[in-house]
Amino acid sequence: LTPQVEDHYFQIPMQFLAAESRTFEEMMEYPMNPDQDGSSENCPISLGNGISHDDFRQLLRVICPPNRFNAEPEVLSLSQWTSVLKLAKKWKMEAVSAHAISAIEALPSIDPVDKVVIARTYDIPAWLAPAFNEILQRAQSFTEADVYRLGLSTTLRLTALRD
Repeated sequence: LTPQVEDHYFQIPMQFLAAESRTFEEMMEYPMNPDQDGSSENCPISLGNGISHDDFRQLLRVICPPNRFNAEPEVLSLSQWTSVLKLAKKWKMEAVSAHAISAIEALPSIDPVDKVVIARTYDIPAWLAPAFNEILQRAQSFTEADVYRLGLSTTLRLTALRD
């Protein structure tokens, strides 16, 4: 398969994506003609808007061997794992989503505001209460960035609970 993401082309065996996503599995059910989208760099398949080549590269780091769910997990940053989670959720890659969530939870010192934003964006309700509690217990005041990221309504509610 030759997907194009932004101005980058990737050459990957389709079975890696198909093994994790019904969307890609269904694409494999149809034989690929030489002139068909995704068959070559001359005829790439676009994976859609809102996907950066870096997001896609991080997903490939996780799903393509030799690193696929092995004992030595891929060392990714919060931002990189969030990219993996974004695409895993988009393409309904349940095992990859669960793996990314576990990896993010294992990262040291995640800002609780980041946890709230990720939980809301990617539907991880179990993270919300602990993250809100952590925010309530911290000594520092809300920054302008916190207010922007949490939203005014949430920030006001949290401020009321603190007082």
